[in-house]
Amino acid sequence: MNKIIKPFLFILLAVFHACEMPLQTDYDYEPSVLDPHVDMTAWEFLQTRPELFTTFMDAVVYAELQSYYQQNDSMYTFLVLTETAMTNYMKSINPSAVTIQDLDKDRVTDMLKYHIVEGRYSSHYNELQPEPMFVQTLLRNEKGLMTMLVRKSPWNKLVGKIVVNDAGSNGNSPYRQARTSNILPVNGVIHVFDSYCYYVK
Repeated sequence: MNKIIKPFLFILLAVFHACEMPLQTDYDYEPSVLDPHVDMTAWEFLQTRPELFTTFMDAVVYAELQSYYQQNDSMYTFLVLTETAMTNYMKSINPSAVTIQDLDKDRVTDMLKYHIVEGRYSSHYNELQPEPMFVQTLLRNEKGLMTMLVRKSPWNKLVGKIVVNDAGSNGNSPYRQARTSNILPVNGVIHVFDSYCYYVK
């Protein structure tokens, strides 16, 4: 009996002690819509996130492709790679690579060209469909084949996510899903990936 009364008294004391605490004040919630537009070029946006994109930017400079990210004349879809993706790419090509310059420049250039798509493809403005569609990358040979789609099922937790090379849509190319998508710089759209994309026949 004593074993039951002591815990009960302790709980009762804790409850009454909590009653003396002040009530939470009201909070006036002001709803707002997140604006995906960033008033800068893709290159300027990348420079605001060095913790995520330093190696990717080094690769773009090494491949002499930064003009695509800096220009304002054409719209491109930039599939941007995080530090994780770039590290995995470097290790898959040369396990002893420390910097991107340790890799063959032409190979890095081809990889980056595969990650730039002509035109703007986002989940806004019905630019992408829920079914895979072929898009034109800057890599002009067979290895430049790519499909993109957007998840649009209202009951799917991945709604709005951008997918590259959905399973079975582009040969044996690996499925890739954007970590962050639909960032809209003035010269196109940015989708961020934790894994690099490539074509497999």
